[in-house]
This record gives sequence, structure tokens and C-alpha cells, in this order.
Amino acid sequence: LAADKNAPRELTVRLAGDDIRVARPILENSPNLTSQDLVALARDQGKDHRLAISKRDDLDEDVTDALIEQGELEVLRAVSGNHKARISDWGFGSLARHAPNDDAIQDNLSRRRDMSLEAAKSVLPLLAPNAQRLLISMMQDESGELTKIISKAARDTSKKKIGIAKKRLGAKAMISSIRRAERSLGEVIVMLSEENRPMDCALVLAVFSGIPEDQAANALLQVNSETISLLCKSLDIERPHFRALCSMRCQRLHLPLSQADRLAERYDDIDPAVAKRTMRFLKVRNAVKAGSDAA
Repeated sequence: LAADKNAPRELTVRLAGDDIRVARPILENSPNLTSQDLVALARDQGKDHRLAISKRDDLDEDVTDALIEQGELEVLRAVSGNHKARISDWGFGSLARHAPNDDAIQDNLSRRRDMSLEAAKSVLPLLAPNAQRLLISMMQDESGELTKIISKAARDTSKKKIGIAKKRLGAKAMISSIRRAERSLGEVIVMLSEENRPMDCALVLAVFSGIPEDQAANALLQVNSETISLLCKSLDIERPHFRALCSMRCQRLHLPLSQADRLAERYDDIDPAVAKRTMRFLKVRNAVKAGSDAA
């Protein structure tokens, strides 16, 4: 049925939204699913469905944009590594913002021959030097424009690393001040949010929640706000402090600021007990996965 182009369309769409064990072969292979179907499924279903969609051979820019906007690392890796998937300039730029913290995405982007020159200009400064060289070798850069960009990026990166290191030390000092009860967790989140420092926010949230820093960062910088809302509620962060964090998220993700107000309103409806239970479950799952990986 999954590969049958004569299968009833209504049935195909319904199965594509079913449990992932049923939906996966449909999502990966069905020729009956249109671009509009796939966009809707990517936005309405969960990560497993998006991961299955990302493996298709016929993805256009609308579908890959819908997959990328969720900010889920597994999906981003799959999309960037699918060389039959068409990716928009916006999509390449969004992928590149995740690349500095993910070797797989860096490697995938460095091998995309289909990247436009305009997209490459924004992507190159965010890649590691070896990935920059590989990407340039695959593109036609007769004017030398891309080479000039990475030369400037190298100089800027050196300065940026010094600035990041100083900010990191500052964030760790703030963590110490929270432990000494000199500042509240919420106050520190507001300070870092107003300074547009999402990775330092992720560090603070990770330390006090007990989850890995990359997991906190992914929750903070993905379009789906459920995990970051539950994380903050489990830490008893108050609504005004959460609102400041949401404002920074919206700016970083290029979302309307009105969404921060809506998230803050919905934040009041989250049961703290449910949030704490969810985070405990997440930590148990992390521990089980770490144990199985070690084995």
C-alpha cells in the first residue's frame, strides 16, 4: 500500500497520520501524498513522523521548511543529509545556526552542491574551517567572494570566542550567586534573556534541571514550545520571567513577539506537578539511553 500510487488518497492521508508504526512506510514512500499533505503532517504530527518524512526522495522547499522550523536535531540531520531534498535559502540559514554545535549537520552542509551562492554566504561563517573548505571546493566561486567571506569569518570568530568565553564565565558566576541565594533563578533568566544570550540561558536551565545542556538548548530554540514551557514550570520560574525568555526565543527564531504573550498566558495553565513529573521521566529516559549506549 505504501508504494501503491493507485491506493485511495483519503486512506493514504489517514494512515500517514496514524501511529508511527503504521505511518512510517506511508510517510517515507507513498506517491499519493502531496506537498501540502506533507507540510500539514510535519506541523501537526510528532518528531517520529517528521523524521520519516525527511527521508523521502521528493521533498520540495515548502516541506523542508516545515521540517526545519521545528528545530529537532535528528530531523535537521536527516534533512541536511538528504541530497534529493530541495532546501530554501532560509532553510540553509536555519540549518547553519545549529551547525556550530553539531558535527553531523556541519558535515552534511559542507557537501550540499545545490546550495545557492546567497545561502552559502550566510552558511559559511557558521561552519568549521574544514567544512568551509569542502563546501567552497564544491561551489563555483570564480570571483573569490566566498573565500573572502571565510577569511573575515576567521578573524571575527577569534574575537567572538574571546567574548563568548567571558560571557560563559559570567553565566557560571550567576549560577553560583543563585546557589548562594543572592539572586533568584528567574532573575538570572531575565538578565540573560534581555542580553540575548540563549546558550547561557540553556546552561543555567540545564544545571538546575539536571538535564544535558544540549537538550536544554534544543528545547529553548525549537519552534515547538511545549518542552521549554514544561522545563521552566518544573523549576518554578514565574510567568514574568518566563515571558522574558519567550521574547528572546521569538527574536532568535524570527517569530512574532505576540507569540511570547500567548505562551505566557498558556504557561499559567500548566500544572507544576505534571511539569515536574514530565521532567523526572525525561531524566530517567536519558539515564536509560546513556546506559544502553555504554553497553
